[in-house]
Amino acid sequence: MYKKILIPVDGSEKASLAARQAAELASILGSEVTLFHVVPILPVDRFRSIVIEESRLQGKELLEQARKELDEFNITIDTDMVPGHPADAICLKARVDKYDLIIMGSRGLSGVKGYLMGSVSSAVTRYAPCSVLIVR
Repeated sequence: MYKKILIPVDGSEKASLAARQAAELASILGSEVTLFHVVPILPVDRFRSIVIEESRLQGKELLEQARKELDEFNITIDTDMVPGHPADAICLKARVDKYDLIIMGSRGLSGVKGYLMGSVSSAVTRYAPCSVLIVR
């Protein structure tokens, strides 16, 4: 049914909950799983390279932490990280790599990161090339 599951993560509680539910489903179905993080493009000219590098380092840590949280499910987990606009990057990844299902949290981070990300889950449900499961 669902052979490949994409799990966007941003460090939020909802993303963590979605990842756990995705891992549980993947363990039952024998699905391939990819944890996916998008480093938002920031409109910062000065110190841009410093901000981008720090965001990449945080993204790597976030993916590793998310992977460790799913160890108990005994599934193989790939990770990937790209810069971009989160909803666009998630939909592109799902299309290019032919994912059957995207499982993600209903709300991302709040504050500045939440503002930058906007309503990612809403945009993904509209434009994804596959089924999307939103976890509340």
